[in-house]
Amino acid sequence: MQINVTDNLTHQDLDEVRLGLNAFNSKFINIDEMRSIGVFFTDEQGRKLAGLTGSTSGNWLRIDMLWVSDALRGKGVGSQLMQAAEQEARRRGCRYAQVDTASFQARPFYEKLGYSLRFSFDHYPRHHQRHYLSKNL
Repeated sequence: MQINVTDNLTHQDLDEVRLGLNAFNSKFINIDEMRSIGVFFTDEQGRKLAGLTGSTSGNWLRIDMLWVSDALRGKGVGSQLMQAAEQEARRRGCRYAQVDTASFQARPFYEKLGYSLRFSFDHYPRHHQRHYLSKNL
């Protein structure tokens, strides 16, 4: 056995770790309830102008990434993406949602949507903070 450290992860690396973790987790939870979720704003050519990605697992929605292009910022697009994701999560039986964000990103945005700060890490990364928020759906 040996330890290999890399900064060049492949899709195969990620798949092998995910499959191993899923095999372990399946002893305790129904991993079939874990589903991806994506919500996108696209132009006429299908190019993404804004998007949200995450997952639902059991009764939780997890927001991984939320991005709105500069051209659409301040026009309510982010709120629409969040509302669509939350609506789909409720349809899937979710009762709670979670998100994390850096101090230079979107904490006030999430709080405006009803998310409450649960905890923060200082110096993450270096000079900023990482905030973890949740909400009852």
